Amino acid sequence: MTSSDNALDLSVHEPTELGGPGEATNPEQLMAAALGSCLIESLRIALGTTGESVDDVTVDSTVTLTDSDGPGYESRFQLRVSIPSASNPSDVLAQATSICPFLKSVDGVDVALAG
Repeated sequence: MTSSDNALDLSVHEPTELGGPGEATNPEQLMAAALGSCLIESLRIALGTTGESVDDVTVDSTVTLTDSDGPGYESRFQLRVSIPSASNPSDVLAQATSICPFLKSVDGVDVALAG
């Protein structure tokens, strides 16, 4: 898989949970990374409006595959957010999630936010 500017060039395989070889990243990991990186940028924008530091913002994104009631599996994403410099982290997180384009695009997908 490559991006149009070749900044992204990697192998993608099915995860072991789905019977794949697990020898490379999988689509679910890429989605977790996209969610996390987009949220980091949105947090930086939100913090920029308050004048607070953006240097120590972190997001740890994980994905879990579980059996579904129907065919296939379900993906559950968790984003653990750390904004130590924010005077009101919950307000910053609320603003960031309201402007994050990737989170908006996956509305209805099981994404848990934890701070």
